[in-house]
Amino acid sequence: MGSDNLEETLGQALRLLESAVHHHRRSALASASAELPVAGEAVAGWVARLVLRAERDVIWSLPEVTGEDHARLVGQTLAQLAGKGVRTRMLCPPGVIRGAAWQRSVGTVARLEVRVCEGVRQELVVVDGAAVIAPDASPGEPGGSRASMIQNSTVADMLHQLLCGMWDTAQRPMRPLSFEGGARGRVLREVLKLMAEGYKDDAAARKLGLSVRTYRRYVADIMRDLQVESRFQAGVRAVRAGLMESDPD
Repeated sequence: MGSDNLEETLGQALRLLESAVHHHRRSALASASAELPVAGEAVAGWVARLVLRAERDVIWSLPEVTGEDHARLVGQTLAQLAGKGVRTRMLCPPGVIRGAAWQRSVGTVARLEVRVCEGVRQELVVVDGAAVIAPDASPGEPGGSRASMIQNSTVADMLHQLLCGMWDTAQRPMRPLSFEGGARGRVLREVLKLMAEGYKDDAAARKLGLSVRTYRRYVADIMRDLQVESRFQAGVRAVRAGLMESDPD
């Protein structure tokens, strides 16, 4: 099975398990699981406190960062985990890691493992392979107004295996320094766009006001930075890495 088909299958499984989590909240599926009101504390803060109990391993799917405060809280949490020697894996959509708030707060955390996956739609955290923390997201509010800690071993094991499977098929972030801002970054993105649109080298060079030799040097730089052997592969990898999107603010 190809990686694209596997990722699609895992995404479908994630949606089914998300439905199971929501059903779990509304029923007495397991006495060890409870709906946890947070008594005025932001759910994002509650999640951070529980994540910090980890001693060995955290795998965390994060579909969005809603602002500077949220990014700072996530970054501080991850930095503390790193200080404790806890292995932490973050799964995010490409747009999240390209945001300025992420870059300023989370992007500076040492030894953090990050992969990008478009299938991440709900925040789920598995701590030490056991308790699952599942915030009930609301638009514009990190974690929403409710959260559940699910200690049912069957549900926890299923979600842990699912997130690990998504991790194995997710892409490592492809954001080389040469693509990040500045005049050179803008030219590289324009070259990448023309490559994706199928322009011939001479036509693309004329459009950008470059010599054919200079244009081809940019193409070679892009293929080297993206670690690919063909222009088609460069286009595919650039789309998956979010490089075809506009620069973050």
